Parts: sequence; structure tokens; C-alpha cells
Amino acid sequence: MRNLPLFFTGAISVLLMSCAQLPSQSTVEEIVWLDQNWTTQERQMFHYETQGTMTLPLPFEWFAALEQPGFKLFGTKGLIIENGYLSRLGFISGEISSFNQAGLPIGFSVDYNVTNPAISKTKFNAVGLTCAACHTGQMNVGGKSVRYDGGPAMTNLSEFTSVLGIALIETYLDKSKFDRFSQRILGVTNTPSKSKELRSAVKHAILNQIRGILKPKLLEDAGIVDNLKDNTFESSIKAVKGLIHSHKDKPTQEGFTRLDALNRIGNTVFGVDTGNYANTATINAPVSYPYIWNTSWFLWVQYDASIMGPMIRNSGEAMGVFAQVNLDKNSSENFKSSVPLDNLYWMETLLAGKTLPTKDKKFGGLSHPKWDENIFGKVEPVKHKKGAKLYAELCQSCHLAPIDSDEFWSTNWTKPDENGRSFLDLPIVNLDYIGTDPEQANVLRNRKVDTSGVGLNTHLYVEQKQWFENNSNIYYGANKGQCEEMLITDGKKVPFSVALGAAVQEVNDYWYKQNKASPAKQHQMNGYRKNCLRAPFAYKARPLNGIWATAPFLHNGAIPNMFALLSPQSDRPAKFYLGNLDYDKVNMGYATGEGNGFFQLDTSIIGNSNKGHEFSDGNEKGVIGRALSVQERYELIEYLKDIREVK
Repeated sequence: MRNLPLFFTGAISVLLMSCAQLPSQSTVEEIVWLDQNWTTQERQMFHYETQGTMTLPLPFEWFAALEQPGFKLFGTKGLIIENGYLSRLGFISGEISSFNQAGLPIGFSVDYNVTNPAISKTKFNAVGLTCAACHTGQMNVGGKSVRYDGGPAMTNLSEFTSVLGIALIETYLDKSKFDRFSQRILGVTNTPSKSKELRSAVKHAILNQIRGILKPKLLEDAGIVDNLKDNTFESSIKAVKGLIHSHKDKPTQEGFTRLDALNRIGNTVFGVDTGNYANTATINAPVSYPYIWNTSWFLWVQYDASIMGPMIRNSGEAMGVFAQVNLDKNSSENFKSSVPLDNLYWMETLLAGKTLPTKDKKFGGLSHPKWDENIFGKVEPVKHKKGAKLYAELCQSCHLAPIDSDEFWSTNWTKPDENGRSFLDLPIVNLDYIGTDPEQANVLRNRKVDTSGVGLNTHLYVEQKQWFENNSNIYYGANKGQCEEMLITDGKKVPFSVALGAAVQEVNDYWYKQNKASPAKQHQMNGYRKNCLRAPFAYKARPLNGIWATAPFLHNGAIPNMFALLSPQSDRPAKFYLGNLDYDKVNMGYATGEGNGFFQLDTSIIGNSNKGHEFSDGNEKGVIGRALSVQERYELIEYLKDIREVK
């Protein structure tokens, strides 16, 4: 089946090997959800509302029946679907409810009785991820599991893909595992003939994994037949295992809290969905899952401030986590997809709120998590006041004034449109100045894709503004450049930035036409903004309200805590571990010591640089402010716990 079973493309270096040990499940006495202006029902709907994704490369029934990887001398392993197991991969356990009938962890959704528009009309039960899988935070403090919406998740999605891949292959190769799997799936219909059909389907899924993971040249060089015929299938799998062990091109590992989302979206849309695997790119630009409170009111979104339209952002994200799309210009249903735009619009409205923030000088919708003194300890008023002065001196020029100040609401907002809406046009900061890892920004600037056969004939907008005129390091009011209309058509080397924007636009337009949405309704669902794109060599600087709950820091998560971020480069850890949920209240981040199953982040690897955004007395690239004493760093941390105007 094309498209469905290729979620494992990021697991090259670990597929078929013994699974890495996963962190132990933490014991907590109490679960606390922080108040963020949502009702319990709204929160639960956000956690489980479908995006139409079919992220997991197998039917829901298979997922529910797969055993955990590995073998026991006596007895059997538990099932992958168990909450206790998935929590070791960073997922937050869920409970059975009207929104979560299968009792899955937060961020999973089952679409019952659906079809894959790209390959088949056969109905099945699909299981995929929702926004909440990457945007629901958690931390352990004093025996409490503190949870909040819109924050970076602790999930390790790359390891999750490996777990699924290994489990599926072990199920095929081990007769006892397969027999148990077959019984769970087929029940009273588990006849020899039905079991044989199921085994053939499992083999077919694995075959697609191998073809999606390893390029044909690598298979040929390893002496593996490309078609993996029946009589060589098992030996070919073992050969693939050996190939992976000896493969020298180790990709950048993502680990807990991080994902190379942009490259993965490109690989899915232009590699998997088109069947042109020459379009796949190496995973080398991981980013920390961004925090998303207030984001609906930003004029430009993404770390590199590259997308204006919220529906383009949300549909593109859904396509990247395997919402299914038909990309074939010869098909009468070209650009038909499983993406439910009405659900995406509902989620965006829930995040944004229904009031205009500039009118009341207050954001509606999802608010940032507040520092709860009953949980985390009191904010020290003297340190907080001193930290406010340091913030004004060192941070405010990029990250703006506190959101409760008059200054915040009087600068950087666009003029009201015909609907009275203004949007926050955030400063973007030149990477030659800030000096942080450039790989994320380079994806849209440098990547090209072959869109032959896709059928692009799409009008969108591109902002042609010349960035950083007059050697400016920080550019305000970036949208003063005009969004100029551009026609995008198929080609061999189309810039990824506009190719992706065009493909998503076509998918959205197909849905609008299919659902008879009027131009006014489309404009509303598009967030009253154009599909305008850009690719600056820069990252945006967003307000820091709630920053205390968003570690690790920098866009790529390469700095573990705020104290390290405020320290000179020489004092930052070159290696540290991610995956521990224990919160470090003193340094503002997660505990980073070594432990079983934790992921080691090595800042010397491409995409993982921890340089830049530095406070020191040097004048090297990336130094943005003077050196801070240890006392000043902790004073600033005290203020970042509760950013507000101090008079």
C-alpha cells in the first residue's frame, strides 16, 4: 500500500536493532493541570480531535495487538498500546472518555471506518497523532505531575517509530509472536487461511518499510534483491539489519522534545506521497517543539517566520504527520486528502479565542501557563524587580515589552484590517548576528524538490522584501515588504518553500470546493490572511510569557536550561541528556543527568549547535549582550518566572 506504511523513514540507524532501553516510568502522587483559560471539555477535545492523520503505518487493530519489542525467557512482553509503556516514550497517559474511546495517550486519535484517498477505497480504522502529541507539556515537581497545554511535549517520536518497526518485524519473524498477534486480530475467525492472509499483509507492510527507509542503490550494494521475493524475504531482512549496522551516514538524532518537522514534512509530501524518494532529505535540522499559546495572533509563524497563513501551517503539519493526500495530476481527484479543514479551523479558533486582543489589551484563547507558587515556590520580589531591569536592558529589544504593558500593545501590531483584526508582526533576528544553528533556516532557503507529475498550477504570494537593510541585525515590521502574487508550476528543481506552500494550497482549495465553502468562509477559515511565504536567514523573537515551561532552549533545544542560556558559550554543556521529567526550579529546565533510556544530545553534531544568543564580554559572532554575573543570571531567571510590568 503506497503511503500508509512509511512512518519509519526516520529510524534508519536503529530499525531492526535491539530497542534502546527506555526510561523508567516516573511515580507521581498527584496530577495537576495548570489553568490556561480552557474548560476541561475544550482541553480534552484538543487532545483527541482528529487532524485526519494516519500517522501510524498500520491499522488501529494492528497497533492494539502488537507486543513490545524484545523477548522474555519466560512469558510474553506486554502490548505497545499500554499507557505505561507509551509513557516511557514521553506520551501522557489518557483515560477512556467520549473523546478518547480507545483510552489512548494524549495526542492520539482513531478515525474509524475511513479510506485512504491516495491508494484505496477500502475502509479501515486509522490511528494518527493530533496537535497535542507535540504540544502538551509535562514536568514532575515535588511528587506532582504538572501538565499544561500548548507547551513542548517530552515525546520521543523517532524512537516511537523504531519501536513500531521492530515490533512489526519481530511479529513476522517469530512464530509464537505472530500466532498471538493473529489471535488478537482475528479472534474466532483465526483460521489457517485467514492467518495466512494476515501474515501476507504484515509482510507487505514490512516490504514498504524497507523500500522507504533504504534507497535502491544501498539495497543493491548489499546484495539484496529489490523485489524481496518470497524465498529470500527473511534473509533479506537480516541483510538489511547488517546494512544498517554498517551504514556510516549516521543522521542527526532527534530524541526527546525534538523533531526535524520541516524536513519530515517535505519527505512525506514530496517523497512518500509522490513515490519519488529522490526528494527525501537527510534529517539534520531538529527543532524543539514550539510553544503555541498566542501564536494565532502572530502575523508570521514558524521559527524562521516563513508562513503567514494559519491554515497553510496547520494543513501542512497534518500532511507531514501522514494525513493522506492524492498527488497525481492524472487523477480526477488530485489533491483530495484526509485533512479535515473544519477541525483545523476549530482548533485554531480554540487557541486564538474569539475576542480581538488589541481591543482589550489581552490575549484570549489558550493563555500561557502561570508559575504556581504553591507548586514551584514563591517568586522572590527583590530578585524579580532586579530581573525586570535586566530584561529591559538585555531582552526587550527583541522579545518585546511585557504583554501586560501599554508599550506591548502599541508597537509591532499591524493596522486593523476590514474585520478589525490586527496581528503581531514580530521582530526577526539576523542569523549572522545571533549566531545560532542555521540548519532550520537553511531548509527553506536551500532545499529543492522535483514536483513533476504533482500538477501544481498554483497562485500564492511571496514577500520580496530585502532583509536587514543598512546592516541591521534586528528587523522590525518585516511585512512592510509587499506580498507579491506568484504562479507555481511543476518543475525538476522547485524551491521547497514555495512547492510546499503550493501543494498545501491545492489541498485546501480541493476541500473548500468539495465542501462548497464560499469565498467569505474561506477567508475566515484562512485566518483573514494570504498564503504569503518567505525564507529569511533569520529566526523570529517571540514574547517570553510562559518561557519558564518551555525548556530545552534555543530553537533546536540545544541548551538544557535558562542558566546555561544566560551563560557564556564556554560554560554551556557540550553534551547533556533529555528525557527526565524532573523539573529544575533553580536553573529553569529539566534535570539533565545520565540515566537509562535518556537521549544524549551532542552539540557537536550538525543541527545541534548550542552557539549564539550569548551574553559575554567578547565580540564574537553570536554575542548579543554583556556578560552576566551568576547573581544577575538568577535575578533574570526570577523575573522570567513571572514576566510582567514592574513599576
